[in-house]
Amino acid sequence: MAGRQLTQGERSDASKRALVDATMRIIADEGYRSTTVARIQEEAGVSRGLVGYHFGSKQGLMEAVLTTIRDSYISQVLQRKERDLPGLEAIELMLDSYLSRLGRDPVPAKVVLVLALESVGDLAELRQAMATRLAEMRGEFEEWIVRGIEDGTIRGDADPKGTAVYLGGILRGVTLQFLVDPDGFDLDAARKAAVSSVVNGLRP
Repeated sequence: MAGRQLTQGERSDASKRALVDATMRIIADEGYRSTTVARIQEEAGVSRGLVGYHFGSKQGLMEAVLTTIRDSYISQVLQRKERDLPGLEAIELMLDSYLSRLGRDPVPAKVVLVLALESVGDLAELRQAMATRLAEMRGEFEEWIVRGIEDGTIRGDADPKGTAVYLGGILRGVTLQFLVDPDGFDLDAARKAAVSSVVNGLRP
């Protein structure tokens, strides 16, 4: 018995996902400079012209890549558990989940890091999209810090904005070191040390 044929909407969604996945693979394996539109469409196995059709431009595709990584992170790693946790526990979960996932699947983190570096150089047109994603992470940390101050799990003199930048820096710093030299240190030990340092530093 033949399988159900995909609807036009399902085929469209599948081709968009194929393009996003292909872009992530190329960036992770070969670097941003290899992500020509023709190369992406070939890797995705789709017809020519679909990058423009679905995303408007290569820049639009890169923004979709960032959005996909962000959405995947929320659904697969945090699973919205932090919404019901005290502020400090939410931050602890965020750090632990992010660095644990880095060891299991470094591709999303590598893609974000490559695009972040390119956005301050030759890929300046992507800078706003990258800045938005970084601001979203800082905003989450700020919310959890404010919540922690209010629920008593975080010391009252903690600066939400400054601390949010610091926490994002920890994640990016560990990520950079791991991607450059994955065999140079124990990621699990670094994860535990980072979480312990932050928790002990924020606890009243």
